[in-house]
Formats: sequence, C-alpha cells, structure tokens
Amino acid sequence: MDRPLGCVAIVDGYSTGSFYMPLLQERGIPIVHVRSTPNTLKAHITDIANDSLKKNASYYTALIDGAQPVEKIVEALESYRPIAVIPGCESGVELADQLAHFMGLPGNGWASTHARRDKFLMYEAVSKAGIRHLDYGKFDTLSPLLSWIKDRGRFPVVIKPARSAGADGLFICHTIVEATRAFSNLIGTQSIFGEPITAVIVQEYASGYEIVVNTVSCKGWHRITDLWRYSKTETVDGRSVYDGVELVPDFGADTDAILHYATAVLDALKISVGAAHIEIMVTADGPVLIECGARAMGGSFSQELLRSCLGYTQLEMSLDAYLTPHAFRTRWDFPYTLRRYALFKFLSSIREGSLDAIPGVTLLAGLPSVKGGNFLACLESGEVERTVDLFTSPADIYLCHEDRKVLLEDFSLIRELEKEAQNLLFEMAPDKEQGRNPEWFLELPDDLWLKPEEAGKADADTIWEALQLREGMDVLDCPCGDARVGIHLARRGIKLTGIDANPRFIETARSRFSAEGLPGDFSVGDMRDLRFDGHFEAVVNWFNSFGYFDIETDFYVLKLFWKALRPGGLLLIEAPNRTNIISNTRKITQKGGQELLRHWDELTERLYAPAEIDQNGEKKTVWVSSRMYSVAQYRLLFKLARFKPISIYDEALNAFHEEARRVIFIVRKV
Repeated sequence: MDRPLGCVAIVDGYSTGSFYMPLLQERGIPIVHVRSTPNTLKAHITDIANDSLKKNASYYTALIDGAQPVEKIVEALESYRPIAVIPGCESGVELADQLAHFMGLPGNGWASTHARRDKFLMYEAVSKAGIRHLDYGKFDTLSPLLSWIKDRGRFPVVIKPARSAGADGLFICHTIVEATRAFSNLIGTQSIFGEPITAVIVQEYASGYEIVVNTVSCKGWHRITDLWRYSKTETVDGRSVYDGVELVPDFGADTDAILHYATAVLDALKISVGAAHIEIMVTADGPVLIECGARAMGGSFSQELLRSCLGYTQLEMSLDAYLTPHAFRTRWDFPYTLRRYALFKFLSSIREGSLDAIPGVTLLAGLPSVKGGNFLACLESGEVERTVDLFTSPADIYLCHEDRKVLLEDFSLIRELEKEAQNLLFEMAPDKEQGRNPEWFLELPDDLWLKPEEAGKADADTIWEALQLREGMDVLDCPCGDARVGIHLARRGIKLTGIDANPRFIETARSRFSAEGLPGDFSVGDMRDLRFDGHFEAVVNWFNSFGYFDIETDFYVLKLFWKALRPGGLLLIEAPNRTNIISNTRKITQKGGQELLRHWDELTERLYAPAEIDQNGEKKTVWVSSRMYSVAQYRLLFKLARFKPISIYDEALNAFHEEARRVIFIVRKV
C-alpha cells in the first residue's frame, strides 16, 4: 500500500498547535507529527503533550521521535514528501526551522532560529536592528547579576529564564534579597520544556500596559491577525501571573506606533513565514518588546469563539501562508476589525488541595457573556495547585459578547469571586473525615432545630419589619419548622405556605393553624425540590437554614427561591455572622469530661461541631457540618442567582457590623 504523499509536518502540536490538525484534515492534507523533546518536558507539560497526542491520534499519518539526529528525522519525513514544516508551540520552533532548512521548505531560517527562542539573543537582534529595547543582561553566577542591578540603582527588575514561555519562572524583584532568591530558585533547575536553566535574564522593569500583536507572515509581508491587551497580577513572592487577556479592535492613539514597532521586531528576528506572537509593553516612551514567539498564540483558546469574533483564526491564515503563498496577500489584505468582543480569564488559586467539586462551572454558566471554559487540568488531576504561572492556573473562562460593557461586568464579577470566594469556584475537600455524611441534618433530634417557643413572636416581628409585610401577602417559609414563627405571621393576615423535610414539624404546624382556624398550606418537602413558579411575594429562610449542602446545591436552592418569587419579590435569609462565629469557635466538653473539638476548616469554609444524640438507646456523635458563607460571598451568590441586594442587617435590624452575631439579608428578584 502506497504511503500518502504531500504531508504537513507539525513539530510539537500541543496547546493551540493542536488545532492545526482538524484544519489540515478539512483540506485533505495528511499530517505527520514530530515530537521534539519526548523525554525532557516537565511532568505536567509532558502530561499535556501526551494527552494532546492521544486526543489527536486519529489525525496523524505518522509519529516521529525528534530525539534523534536531524538527518534521521529528515530521512523519516522524506518518505511522506512534506510540503511544509510548522511549529505547533514554543518548544517546536527550532526543530521546525532546522527541518525546513534541510528539506528546502518555507521557513524562517536555521541561522537565526536561536534568536527566536533565546531571549538574550532575541534582545541582541532587536538591539542590533536599532529598535527600542529594555536594558538587559544574562548571568550564570549571582555576583555579577547583583552588580548589574546595583550599578543601575533601580527596582523593580525582572528575572526569568532565557528560554521558556507562559511567564514560567518569571520573578519581579523589588530588593536585592528578592533578586538573590529568584536567581537561586531558577539556576540549576529546569524550564517547563525540560531544558536546564544555566543562566538567567535580568531586565529593567517596564511600567505601562501589556499588549499582544499576533501576526502571520508570508514572503516577508506581515498581516495583523488579532490584537490583545493583558491584565496581570503579582503573587506575594513576586511572581507575575496572567489574569486575563482581552481581544481589542485597536490600542487607541498608540495603535500606529505599536503596529510599526511590531513589524520591525518581526523583521529584526527574520520572521518571514507563519504565525508569530509578539508581547509588548506600552510605556510612557512608547512600545518596547517583552518577547516574541515564532508560533501561534498559546492558550488553547476556543477556535470557534475566535472565528465568531474575527471571521477567521490565526491558524487558518498561517496555513495559507505555508500552503498557498501565491494567493495569500490577495485573500487576506483587508482591514482588521472585530465582529464581537472576547476576553479570556485565567483563574488563579491562592490555595492548594484536593477537589470536592467545581461549582464555578454552574455558577458562571448563567453570566450573559460566559460561553465556555477549560477545567480539564483540575478535573483530571482532582487537585488545585497554588497559581504561580500560566501553567498552574486551574482553569480558563471564555467570555464573548456584542456589548463590551457586559463583558467587563462579568469579568469583574469573576475577579471578585477569586478574591472573596475561591470556594465558590473550586470546592475543596475537607481535611478531616467528620462531616463527610452530606445528609447529617437528617440525624439530628427535633429539639436541636428549634428555638424556644417564646422566641417565635419576636422573630416574626423581625421578619415582618425587615420585609415590610402587609396583610394578604403570599409568603413561603422554607424550612418552616413547626410554625412557631409562622403562626405569628399568619395572625397578622399573611397567607403562609410552609415546607419542611421533617414530617413531625409539619404535623405540629398544621395542628397549630387548625387550632386557631388560620389558613395555611404545609407540606413535607425538601428545599432542593421546590416546585413553585412565580407564586410568592416573599420567601423566608430563617435561623441557620442555608449552607447545609455543597456549594452547587446551595446555589441551586437560591435559584429555586428566585423561581418561586413573583417579579420584584423579596427573599430574606437569616444566618450566623461568619466573622463572629470564627472568632468565638472554641473547644466544647460533653458530659463525662470527654473533650470534642468544634473547629473551623479554612480550606472548606465549614464549621464542624459535634452533637451527641441518643439513637435507639445508644449514644452517638453526629458532626454538624455547616458552610459559613461570608457576607461578600453571599452578595456574590445573590448576584449570580439574579437577586438585587436591598438591605443587610444585624439581628436587631440595625446596620450590619462585623461584631454582629447574626446577619439578615433582604434581596429582590430581578
């Protein structure tokens, strides 16, 4: 059987490079994959590479091991008569150039390839071309590096590996101590690509805004494919971490200068064919290079989403540059414009541990601009790492909308979730076994759920005033207990519906109302299974009745409350004030002197408290596991569930304060 002819060789088809495969298949072109560094990539990058190869296995005509002399690789490739060699990601750039050179195929030149990978050589090439650049140096020992910093007398400085990507190993240093630590953390280790770090780059820190110019070149003509603006954050140890990147139509008044600078960088680095990804800092003095990759932009962003915004993708244009160069300029010589706005959020975690669930998928799905995301890394590992670079980001969120204002509002909300409510995005597994029974609340005796009978009227008065109830209003009390509060609302003319999972409570509630001849509708039921639609003017969730479940289920309960309300209806949730509870958490001692620990689990944000019960004549300890949402987290949950905050009170209906024992929220359905 004859082997297929006229293949395209993809070197390291990982990250965004994996999207070349379906495009080539659509064109009917066989694909040979060349793996440049099969045994040296760091473990998590190796996993990404292996997963990508496995996922795309059906596309490949052949797989070639790049860890052999280039002559052997050329010999293996020649039998497939390649018509192009394309780097799929950063690690494939040099081998792709080398193979193209030896096989006489379109490429950017073997002689200059290292300047497109090694940042020191990159800055040297830019400097020789007379293009503005940052002050830089390369050092393999600490003393001259520190001398370089002291001679210039300014901080911060950037220290990073010469050959890497994705902010891997990048430190922003504000002191000599931090610079020393950064050097020690890098030298003698490996980059994400498994290459030994024998020297580091030190560079002046540029203040401004960071942008990306993505291009495709063909026969030396450079076409802008897409423009982006980065936002980054800095970790406590000086690491620069990607926060988000927004697809933009232009850079305002700076646009012409930036694009002229970007194409000058391409020429200085001798990039004449294929995709490029140029990262630039725009300072008060103009644009200046951070680094340039001679390959498509990474990130594995949704190609369908990009196509909806641009009408094409960088990869589609790149293939035309290699495969149909004679028609490239005719096809692609039109102005760069946006059809829709897009923004990709790189989630960060300040915590690490085992995952229980990923409620963020459900919570964020309702935002108008959220179109998808990539949670595969943490889903497959079952772990969340502390974020120190792009590769330890637990997930990406894809936002896209015709209205940029909507896009930025959703982005701001996700940022707030990261800051105030990381558990709402990634629910961590408990560090102890107690509380692992998710239905613990079904084991507690009735008396532990109820406040004293005499407290009922005062609670009802508080509810009446907080919600500004009026005679004749339809109100849902869920859970209602035995109606020792609800009876007082009904006496004032409220039409009350009560739901509780405890049949004994419902029986008592019915008896109370029947004895006084008051109308009331009471049913045994679960707040997770409410089936009301636009019926009530108010919903009451009173006395520690929210936070029993996992986060996703708690959020689902909120949405059921929303559905049960009429438009403009009010929800009241009364809960313990988390700040007060944590500060007063202490050990408790049960009868007989045995000490049980009531404790706050910071990782899961749950309070674990022991309750001793009598079960069939035997003593048993049940661990109550109640999630304590902070005030900020409640506000975010309400917003995500489409409630508008109205008021927040303490237990006496005064303005809420951190020392309050209780917190009462009033929110409106919108």
